[in-house]
Amino acid sequence: MNDSKKSIKDYIKADKQEAFFKLSSEVYTDPYLFNLEMDKIFYKSWVYLCHESQLKVPNDYLTTYIGEIPIILVKTEGGKILGLINRCRHRGALVCRQEKGNSKFFRCPYHGWTYSNDGRLLGVPDRDGYPEQFNMEKLGLLKIPQLVNYYGFIFGSLSSDVPEFENYIGEAGKLLRLIAQKFPGGIEVLRGYHKYGVPINWKLAFENAVDHYHAPFVHESYFEAVGHNPGRRIDLRSKDLSLYLGKGHLVDLMFREYEIYEVDEKGSPWYLNNNGNLTEIEKKWASKITFHLAIFPNVIVFDVASPGPTIRVIRPVKVNYTEVYSYYYLPKNAPKEYKEKELRASLRFYGPAGMGTPDDLEVLKLATEGYKVKEKEGKYNDLSRGVHRDFRYHEILELVNAEMIGHGTDDTGYRGFYKWWAKIVFGEELDF
Repeated sequence: MNDSKKSIKDYIKADKQEAFFKLSSEVYTDPYLFNLEMDKIFYKSWVYLCHESQLKVPNDYLTTYIGEIPIILVKTEGGKILGLINRCRHRGALVCRQEKGNSKFFRCPYHGWTYSNDGRLLGVPDRDGYPEQFNMEKLGLLKIPQLVNYYGFIFGSLSSDVPEFENYIGEAGKLLRLIAQKFPGGIEVLRGYHKYGVPINWKLAFENAVDHYHAPFVHESYFEAVGHNPGRRIDLRSKDLSLYLGKGHLVDLMFREYEIYEVDEKGSPWYLNNNGNLTEIEKKWASKITFHLAIFPNVIVFDVASPGPTIRVIRPVKVNYTEVYSYYYLPKNAPKEYKEKELRASLRFYGPAGMGTPDDLEVLKLATEGYKVKEKEGKYNDLSRGVHRDFRYHEILELVNAEMIGHGTDDTGYRGFYKWWAKIVFGEELDF
């Protein structure tokens, strides 16, 4: 079939009356789809870039990507955060090769064109070799058309006519605000981070971060080591929820069995913000829930104490290769003992020698191997778990107006995600 004639029906089979939702594994393996996703999603929507605390002082910078486009984020002398395209206007080389640093200038390694960190072209070797019409003022680094700081979380877009950010973030913004505001003094991202590449599609990395169902099986050894009971996570009597918030945003939400933000075993909660930043409803729920918030298309914020608060950024490189960046964040004003405990917990699970991430990567690679099956029915994944359950009137609606609510182990969020994905990539409404 001509790729340009493909439609959503080539990738998804769904029927609400018959209670099934099947996703072709080609969603994860088709290069044509990957190119469509780059164009329709990453280049024409909002994408998470960094947290403001990663640019602490003037002239701090870091490099990242929007899809395949290299980006520099910098805090200028005046304290403004800018997004610059990391490409020399001369012959296209990267002007900044470091992942982070502090500098007033960026100098292209190819021919020495030099730019200020606000993008202006300052110097060109042998300027007299260019004609009189050569205008340096018009050859500065290109800027990202859209950049938003949302409670410290920086998002950007390469599109000048992208929908308003508030429309994009929707209900997910309420939970992001809760993360940012509930701690006195706010949060900060720690200096170090973990980066790894894995031969899987980017959507697998995004989905797995809010997959509740896998935990007692994939992470059994971790739960045993820390003395948790993994069986609770697949007990339908548990209150845990899978939420679809609309706009492609997902939540794996858990109700706490005990207070987890403590200094020690007998410590009392210190973290709830009493300075008026939170509403009474937000305070109520902040002490009851913890969650993984997946914001379409490339960031998951883990609001959990153990194994540790984390911001995970997904970077699609190829259809079958993804880079993942894990940053740890903590409350700025938390007691020292609490910070040390949380960092140890994070390293124990998410670190390179941890017990969590390696297990996740192994099963995601196994799934990718299975996606090589092309037989007509054998290539479909079944995402119908929980389609018969309805949590529409759950009390969580007091905090966030979720479009779809299921049990924590259900595929509710994924069905919502792929409804949005179908609309963005193919311009088609999935009737489910």
